[in-house]
Order: sequence, then C-alpha cells, then structure tokens
Amino acid sequence: MSLREKINVLITQARYDELVNMALRDKGAIKYILRHLYHPFGIERWQAIEGLGRVCAALVHTEPETVKELIRRLLWSMNDESGTTGWSAPEAIGEIIYRCPDKFQEFISIVVHASEEEIFHRGIAWALGRIGQLRPEMVQEFIPLLISFTGHTRPEVRGYAAWALGQIGASEAVPKLAQLQHDHAQVELYEKQKIIYKSVGQLASTALHQINNRIS
Repeated sequence: MSLREKINVLITQARYDELVNMALRDKGAIKYILRHLYHPFGIERWQAIEGLGRVCAALVHTEPETVKELIRRLLWSMNDESGTTGWSAPEAIGEIIYRCPDKFQEFISIVVHASEEEIFHRGIAWALGRIGQLRPEMVQEFIPLLISFTGHTRPEVRGYAAWALGQIGASEAVPKLAQLQHDHAQVELYEKQKIIYKSVGQLASTALHQINNRIS
C-alpha cells in the first residue's frame, strides 16, 4: 500500500493517532492530508481538517516553522493566483490555531481578510467559532463580521456565524440571532466525528441559550 493510500485509510477511518505518528515519521504524508481539503462538502474534508490539526499540534513542539509554512501554504490556496481553490483552507487554519492558539494567533486576522471572497465566508465563520470555543478573547474584534454574516444569502454562512457567536458568547449579537430562530435552512455540521444536519434556526437558538447562560 502506498503512502497516499495509507493516509486515505487513516483519514476515512478517523485513526488520528496513527495518522499523527505516520506524519511525524514522514512529512510527505501531509500533502496527502491536504488533498482532502479540496472537497467543498462531506465527511472526508472534516476528517482531514481534524487530522491536520492533530498533526500540527504534535509537530509544533519540534518544528514550529514547518507548521507556519503549512499555514502560509493554506493561505496561498485561497488566493486566485494559486491556481487552485482551497475550499477548506479557512477551517483547516482555524483548527490548527485552535490546537496551538499561543503559537499562531497572528494568522487569525490574515485568514479573516480573505472574507472578500464569498466562497470562504463559511470557513471563516467556522474558524472564528472554533477558536472562540477555547480563546474567545482572540476573536472578539471579529464579532461585527460574524453579525453581518447572519444576514448572508448562503444558509451555511448564516448557520456557522450563529454557531460561532454562541461559542464566543457575543451578547451584542442577540437581536440578530433572535431573528434567525425561524430560519429552517439546513446546514452540514461535523460533531463527534460524524456529519449531522441542523437548521440555521436551531443553531441560532442554541447560540442564544449559550449567551444567556454566560450573562446570567
């Protein structure tokens, strides 16, 4: 079995510990993880996002510059000049920062500045929420952007923005979130290594509950 085939098996079977060990032994494994990020939907891209985050969290202790270069590569894939579309690059960067927040905080604003490209709005919203789960203070300045995303034409952007605002605990978003509670559009989510679907309204209601709990 080739390295590419081994990586594909480990990702699709969510065997993350083995994936990390293999990537630490052979950095060539990382390029095969990255290939899964070019899918716009589906469980494989989420598994690759989680796997890449775990690999980087292990690698950062000995080779932080390698991880930085990987983040730069992901950012480049979001650029028109790269010749490719890194559909899941914002989510991948967000996952890496979530797992190593003190090392790569500087990249949060850089990935957010790609928000001019609409195809990345979904990923940027998710990345801010993912980081906000652990370090809400790192993403406070982007709350206005997330609030603006609650009015987005694409339901996955509205849904992820609502989810992110709940993770961060953004009390200023309450009026906008309240307006979304009857939005029945369905959104793909990745929870506990499975794909599930929730409506934008469900995500908004959960976010309001999280914010109210913090306030009280």
